[in-house]
Amino acid sequence: MYKTITTTALMLAVTAISAKEPSKAIKEGIKNLAPTASVASMEKTPINGIKEIVINSGRGGEVYYISDDGKYLLNGNMIDTTSREDLTENKKSGIRKDLVSKFGKNERIDFLPKEMKYHIYVFTDIDCGYCRKLHNQIDEYNKLGIGVSYLFYPRAGLKSPAYDKAVTVWCSDNRQEAMTNAKSGISLENKTCDNPIEAQYKAGQSAGVTGTPAIVLENGKLMPGYLPPEKLLQRLNIMMAK
Repeated sequence: MYKTITTTALMLAVTAISAKEPSKAIKEGIKNLAPTASVASMEKTPINGIKEIVINSGRGGEVYYISDDGKYLLNGNMIDTTSREDLTENKKSGIRKDLVSKFGKNERIDFLPKEMKYHIYVFTDIDCGYCRKLHNQIDEYNKLGIGVSYLFYPRAGLKSPAYDKAVTVWCSDNRQEAMTNAKSGISLENKTCDNPIEAQYKAGQSAGVTGTPAIVLENGKLMPGYLPPEKLLQRLNIMMAK
């Protein structure tokens, strides 16, 4: 159930960004480079003759730029030199925001304070050292008004002990307690059940996660790596103000 529902949601998150149909020339240009990839959306850019496209590939939705005739593909960030705005990162943030927001309260493991100033999504791996360090300070993050919603990203892949540990935590009667115990190095009895772990992992891939912990803010911005509570709060104050 989780896999079907969330996989559909991930596709909608990418394709719903734009309903504009790519031209035949652009489709053929992409097909020449990557036969298995497909263009999920296309939009105009401030540059005449250049379109922004989102391509569905093995790594999820990726942002590129292509000439109207489909002959030239550009891979890089487009920055407005006047406003200094990173247009490409803005697009990627929109994709990430849609991806993580598809996971409701019943599809993630939450550690949320009563008075929440910031809400972050953390792609995590049970055995990741810095993931464990972050979770050991979860009470401190909460006291600062930072709510944490965990999504699993087993770094070794879907057929690995890390994946099995994630499933065990998810299938436990008390997921918060199981998460804390697992991240403390306590071995849990293996459990299986219907779960969203694969969908979360694929969402992480689509969001550009390459390591853990990876933090996605409510505005979709990605912060790779661990930050202690006070420094994370300082960073959030800056990044969420933009």
